[in-house]
Amino acid sequence: MMRIVIVGGGQAGINCAQNLAKTLTEADSTEVVVLEKSGHFYHTLGAARACVDPDYAKNMFVPFDNAIPKSSSGFVRIEHAVAIGISPDKKEISFQTINADDNKNTKTEKLNFDYLVLATGSTYTVPIKQDPEDYRRETTEAKLQEVRSEIENAAKILIVGGGAVGCEMAGQIKAKFPEKNVTILEAHSELISRNKLSDNFYSKLHAALDGMKVNVILGERLTERLPGNSFEKRTLRTDKGTEIESDIQLLCGGFHPVLDLVKAMVPSLITEQGSIKVNELLQLDNEKYANIFALGDSSNHETPKMAFWAADQGKFLAAQLAAVVQKKQDGFSKPYPKVTTEAVILQWDLAESLNYQSGVVLLSVTG
Repeated sequence: MMRIVIVGGGQAGINCAQNLAKTLTEADSTEVVVLEKSGHFYHTLGAARACVDPDYAKNMFVPFDNAIPKSSSGFVRIEHAVAIGISPDKKEISFQTINADDNKNTKTEKLNFDYLVLATGSTYTVPIKQDPEDYRRETTEAKLQEVRSEIENAAKILIVGGGAVGCEMAGQIKAKFPEKNVTILEAHSELISRNKLSDNFYSKLHAALDGMKVNVILGERLTERLPGNSFEKRTLRTDKGTEIESDIQLLCGGFHPVLDLVKAMVPSLITEQGSIKVNELLQLDNEKYANIFALGDSSNHETPKMAFWAADQGKFLAAQLAAVVQKKQDGFSKPYPKVTTEAVILQWDLAESLNYQSGVVLLSVTG
């Protein structure tokens, strides 16, 4: 029997598994195994909302119990486990299962694979993403509650990092607490600088933030590095001499791809910037490892590091894997399409975009 192993149950990994479950049948004699250390899908996109809305926090944790249709449960399964090593020559992955207390078992188990999909994602400031070492639900809920309580009690809030998360956090706070003084500090010359967006989008974004009276400081960075969120009244200075007084400081940054498995396997497949080298087919960028793929945040593919595109890569690869398994195509030759920005829409809707009442939405297309 052929086996496809997927490491990670985030947007890329779970979408890959779900689409394989839809496409494959028992007759294809292929097993799909997802190795995921958490017992639930953590809805990262809702984290900023959950930091101000206690009722929304319960939506952050989605059990994997019903992620795979019962009709496919005979050949697709989610293993509560953490991958610890890859032996590419043996086509083997080592892992340790996670018990009911969310602790790793000491026994190491192994699985052979024909195809390996690395959807290990990235780490980020907790609780925007879960702590990679302490991913228990109660731990993350406590962190969300802590941030929520500190926001409620603060008059002046400094958000360090003006990426998508920082902008959304500012919008959520001002929508819930319009009287609070909120400042975004971004080291680059523009907000959301990681993604090359249209001038029209930036214009709408700044207009939305201005309308909510969010202070934005661009092109400056703090003279000291914050290791994480800080909940004390401080006056911090930037490298250009600007002094910012705040009661709490929220670090909306710290994006780091999870590279451990590939770094231990073949260090040369890690870029200087810290991501996994892949080709246009999403395979590891070495012909020797053409049966191993890396998706989403962990890879150096030019696709924007956004949840939508991680999920799309998962769907794309599932279609390619299914076609090969079902002998509809011989090998992999279709590149993942390039993503281009096509349009920007301002969406004034309830709780579905930048904040409760308003938002800025970017539409992208592949082509």
